[in-house]
Amino acid sequence: MGASLSIGLGYDVNDESEILEGSSSNFCRTKETPANTFQDFQSQSESTQRPHTERESSSPIRTKATSLTAQRGSSRNVNKSGPLSQRRRPKQRGAFTDLMERMETGETRKRRACLRCRMQRIRCHTDPHNAHGTCITCQGITNPTQSKLPCLRYKISDTALFDKGPHPQFIWCQRWKEMKIVEIKEWEHPDVKTIELTQDVGDATYKVNVRKFIPVEGDSLERKWTTNGQQQSHRCATYAIANMKETGQQMLKFVDENINTAIGHYIGDSDELLQETYRMAYRHSEIAEAIYDKREKDKSLLRSVLKLWVAIRMESRSERICGKEHLGMAPQTLDPSAANYNQVLVPPVMSAQIELIMTAIVLHPLKREVLKQLQELMKADRKRSWLTIYLCLFVLLHSCALLTSFENTQAKKYGLQSRYVYGSFVEELHTGSNIMLAHFHYMNKGSLPFAMDWTIERNVQQAGFSSEQLEFLTKTAQLVKEKAAIFDAVKKNGECEHDFFFLSQLYDTHWQPL
Repeated sequence: MGASLSIGLGYDVNDESEILEGSSSNFCRTKETPANTFQDFQSQSESTQRPHTERESSSPIRTKATSLTAQRGSSRNVNKSGPLSQRRRPKQRGAFTDLMERMETGETRKRRACLRCRMQRIRCHTDPHNAHGTCITCQGITNPTQSKLPCLRYKISDTALFDKGPHPQFIWCQRWKEMKIVEIKEWEHPDVKTIELTQDVGDATYKVNVRKFIPVEGDSLERKWTTNGQQQSHRCATYAIANMKETGQQMLKFVDENINTAIGHYIGDSDELLQETYRMAYRHSEIAEAIYDKREKDKSLLRSVLKLWVAIRMESRSERICGKEHLGMAPQTLDPSAANYNQVLVPPVMSAQIELIMTAIVLHPLKREVLKQLQELMKADRKRSWLTIYLCLFVLLHSCALLTSFENTQAKKYGLQSRYVYGSFVEELHTGSNIMLAHFHYMNKGSLPFAMDWTIERNVQQAGFSSEQLEFLTKTAQLVKEKAAIFDAVKKNGECEHDFFFLSQLYDTHWQPL
């Protein structure tokens, strides 16, 4: 206990061109200079606890307009005092004057700058003897903490959070060749009916307006499954969603309103660390910090992460029709051993529409929003955002474990020899987890936030935690300590399907990709 928290967040994860194209004289440093998010906090804490020890730019060339502006200057800043006169004008890059520097920049762009160099806005010099190994810049680091972090060419925007094919499953319908909303226009009847769907997650249901359509080639009109090697089928009514764009907005609302229901279903009876963290994530996303208006971004990000988590869970379950309107269909009673026994099944074309809607209107937009907001929150360089980022990564990393477990379960269900149904997707998923873990540990700068001495009032004030958040951190530290043996065993045995395989790596002292 008594460790200090030093977290740096001041960088733009997409600003690779600026880092690589800048003049060496302006951007290169002999030693790494940590971002200053918690620099003052660290120095103040250490004084009381232990003795002090030591989006890509479109072009690097100025346009004529910007050059003239730079020459004239701003009239508002001339012979005036005040904030404007004290504000430094940002430096602008000029054209490269060194051919070798230009060539090196081009090569580094292809391989990408490593995480550390991109965060520190310094040139990433490739090792000529090992182009894909540790860069020369990282090799020269003398800081004992930073030198333990691996040299990785990771970007947050490359994080894989789920897997979707290029189009809805063709076994259901072949109308859509890509994941773009194109409404059905061939209707048999103008009457619209409303049905209620559920995935049996708590008591959550949502309503959909449907119409009877005219079948075309490629439309499946019956549900099919296999029991004991024998194919079974059940005839369905020719109904489809009347307005997919409108339904997409309803499903977005459904996802947002059922976060707590989904957490209760998937996490309710699980491990205490999972329960406590998901509970805090939900409350943290719900409570607006009135004193700090800028923290609304924290709230928005965490809410988006939780909505994405719910949507991803929905992808692993099937809908059934509930309520009074059954579209003239009877429940499936032919196969008592099937999971859909005694259920009113959703017509295949409607299932294809649901997959399309979830992908185009819910999953992909939420993923873009989450990664963009996560990047912006890191760039904002605020120490008060650390807890939000931790909670977001906890939820996303646990989602990775759940998806990995699902792929493994499906492989066993279908009798496959491979560990996963889609091994390439699982590999991408695990790479995405390493990307998130690498950024998190770089932010921490080798410190252990959960080992902070929160009995020191200065630490509490500097971190800006509420009493509830402080209690959560203390409880988490205790649970992590108790589970140390389990964490080590899960990682040692490579149990990627285990809830704690990725989560345990959040608490590693000297993290390395597994």
